Amino acid sequence: MFKKKVIFLISTILILASSSAYCAENELFPSSEFKIGYEGMYMYYDEPNIMNERGYLNGGFASWTGYFSEYDLMASIEAEAVAGSMDYDGRYSNGDDLECDTDDYLITGRALFGKGYEFGDTGLTPYIGIGIRHWYDKIKAPGGYERYITQYYLPIGLNVVNKLDDKWSIGGTLEGSLLLAGRVKSKLSQVGTGYEDAENDQDFGSGGGGRISVFAEYDLDGYALGVEPYFRYWYFSKSEKDSALWGGTTSNVYEPMNKFYMGGFRLYVKF
Repeated sequence: MFKKKVIFLISTILILASSSAYCAENELFPSSEFKIGYEGMYMYYDEPNIMNERGYLNGGFASWTGYFSEYDLMASIEAEAVAGSMDYDGRYSNGDDLECDTDDYLITGRALFGKGYEFGDTGLTPYIGIGIRHWYDKIKAPGGYERYITQYYLPIGLNVVNKLDDKWSIGGTLEGSLLLAGRVKSKLSQVGTGYEDAENDQDFGSGGGGRISVFAEYDLDGYALGVEPYFRYWYFSKSEKDSALWGGTTSNVYEPMNKFYMGGFRLYVKF
């Protein structure tokens, strides 16, 4: 179901983008622009004093942004997906060390709304919106299991763009996010007999994050090429408990406090 929603979001972006070509009537606030490109990410996931995962994920993204009316009102939608294998460093419940590989993919979708403000060759767009992120994580070892983590959040941020000349543009984004709701589904039954699957809710305000990015674009008359390095951070406190069978005994199971550190870059074409 989640994958169908992402496919629908990407299809919507493509339909919006196909409705008009790269616009130049206002270089700071175009009525329609579409980006598509490659994304590479290094992710470090940490459950302090319990385990961590680290590794490179690769994928792509697509986004559409448009400014409307004489008030430069902005709407934007974006979807991204990265996948790969990471290194797991932790321990079994009996205390034995465990090092293995994992299979992972991370999918996000966002809808943003804002207003542009023009100051000479510089444009500022404060915005607010809603986002969803879904992380699939599979521990590939005896006793390993799959996790499905879905979280809804509220992003608030500022986009900046500056036209250096007829060809070059630079800018960036600064953003903070608040967790609205989340759910962690752990397939603990895959560990073995005596274990049951668990579902742990993450409450409103029990997590949040931030992101910062910069970009540089070169205009090639009809389209532009861009590069965008970024850094992202997420923090989530301990989840609500769920009662499940754990080693043959009914126990309270929870998702521990955890942090994400993500650094990466995008290479894209803008129309």
